[in-house]
Amino acid sequence: MGFVRSLLWFLLWIVLIGIAMYATGNFAVADYLTGVFLALQPYLPINVSFDQFQIVLTILSLLVVFLIVTGSAVLVTWMGTRLSVARQQLAAQHAASERAIAHLAEQQDQQFQQLIHLGQTLTKRLDKRVLVQAIVDAASRITSTAQTNSTVSLWLLAFGTEVVQFEIGRHCDATWFTQAELGIGDPSVSRAMQKQETMLLPSVAEQLPILRKDKVAQLGSATAGLVVPLVIENTVLGVVILCCHPDVLKSHGERQRFYEAMWSELALALAIAIQGELAIIDRLTGVHNREYFMRRLVQEVDRASRYQFPLSLLMVDIDNFKAVNDTLGHPQGDAVLRIISKLVKREVRAIDLVGRYGGEEFIVLLPETGLGREGSSTTGAVLVAERIRKAVDEEFQGLQKPLALSVSVGVAVRRFPDDRGMDHKELIRLADEQLYKAKTTGKNKVCVHQPEPASGVGA
Repeated sequence: MGFVRSLLWFLLWIVLIGIAMYATGNFAVADYLTGVFLALQPYLPINVSFDQFQIVLTILSLLVVFLIVTGSAVLVTWMGTRLSVARQQLAAQHAASERAIAHLAEQQDQQFQQLIHLGQTLTKRLDKRVLVQAIVDAASRITSTAQTNSTVSLWLLAFGTEVVQFEIGRHCDATWFTQAELGIGDPSVSRAMQKQETMLLPSVAEQLPILRKDKVAQLGSATAGLVVPLVIENTVLGVVILCCHPDVLKSHGERQRFYEAMWSELALALAIAIQGELAIIDRLTGVHNREYFMRRLVQEVDRASRYQFPLSLLMVDIDNFKAVNDTLGHPQGDAVLRIISKLVKREVRAIDLVGRYGGEEFIVLLPETGLGREGSSTTGAVLVAERIRKAVDEEFQGLQKPLALSVSVGVAVRRFPDDRGMDHKELIRLADEQLYKAKTTGKNKVCVHQPEPASGVGA
C-alpha cells in the first residue's frame, strides 16, 4: 500500500511539471506573461530578466499547486480517518446489537426452558402436598437473585368463604405473620385479590402489615415484595406473598410477560392441586374420604413392614350424635361434624392422616407410632387418642343436650416384628372392636387393643 501511494505522488508531480512546462512553452501564454512582466517591471525593487520572472512564477505556481494538493490530501486523509472511525463505531454498535440480541435470545430461551421445566415439575405429581410445595419452591427460585433468596408464602382461599389461609412457606412459616387468616379486604392482599393484579411493594416493612416486625431483619436484602394472585377463569384461588430483592421489582416490568406466564403456570398447578384434593376430600368435613384413606392405609402398612416401623389406627365415633340430627336437624348435625373434624385434625401431626369412615365416624392413621404408654413416646397413639377425646369434651362442655357431645375412641397398634403378618383389614377390625367396647362401657373414653402377653408390651 505504501509503494502504491508513493508511485501516485510521483506521477502527480510529473503531471504538474508537464502542465507547467506546457504553460510556459505555449506562445499565447508566453505573450500574456510577457505583457504582465512588462507591466510589473517598473514596480519591481530589483532588475529581473524575463527568464528569471518565468522561473519565479513557475516556482510560485508549483508552490500554490503543492499547497492545494497537500491541503486536499490532508482533507481527504482526515475525512478517511473520520469515515474509518465512523465505520468502527458502526461496527461496534452492530456487534453490540448482535450481542444484545444474542443475550436476549439466550434469556428468552432460558425463560422458555424454565417454563417447560416448571410445567414438567408441577405436573409430575397430582398430590396437593407435593404441588403446593412445588409452587412455593418455583416462586422462590424464579425471583431469587445472587444477593438473596426470596421468602415465599402461599395463602389459599378457604372454600365457601372470603378468607385466605396460610398453607405453606419457603424460608418462612406461619409464625412470620401476625395472623394465619386474611379477609379479602385486608390491605395486605386486597388489591391483588379484588383487581386480580400483582401488587409491587418497594418496602415490605412498611407495606406488608401482616409481616411480623421481628422477622424483617431476617429477610436481609429481600426488602421488597410482590403479592401475586393465582387466578383461573377470573377466580382467585389464592395468593403468593414474596419478599424479594428490589432488583426483582425493577426487572418485573421488563420481564412482565415472562412473570405472567410463570404466575399462570403456578395458578394452573394450584387448580390441579385443588381438583386433586376435591377428589380425595370429604366435602362436608374437609378430611380425607374413605376411598383415599383406605388406599393410603394399605400403602402405610406396606411401608411399615419395609422400614420396620410401628403403625397405629384410631377409630373415633361421636357419642349420641343421632339425637342432634333428630332434634336440631341435619344442618346442625353437619356443623357438629365440621367442628369435630377440625378438632381431630388439630390434635394430630402433619404426617398423620384423618379420614371420614362413615356417618359420624372418623378414622385416624398414625405412621411410625406405637402405644405411647408409660415411658414411651409422647406422640404415642394412646396420648393422641386421649387428646382428641379431651378436646371434644372441652369444646361441648356446658352445652345443653343434645349438644353436650363427646367421642369414644378405639385404638389398635401394628407392632414390628410381633404383628408383621397383620394386614390393614385386621388393623381396622381390632380398632373397631375397641371402639365398640368404649361405646358400650360408658362412652367418652379411649379403649386400646391389648397385645398378647407373649408379644410384649408394644412397639
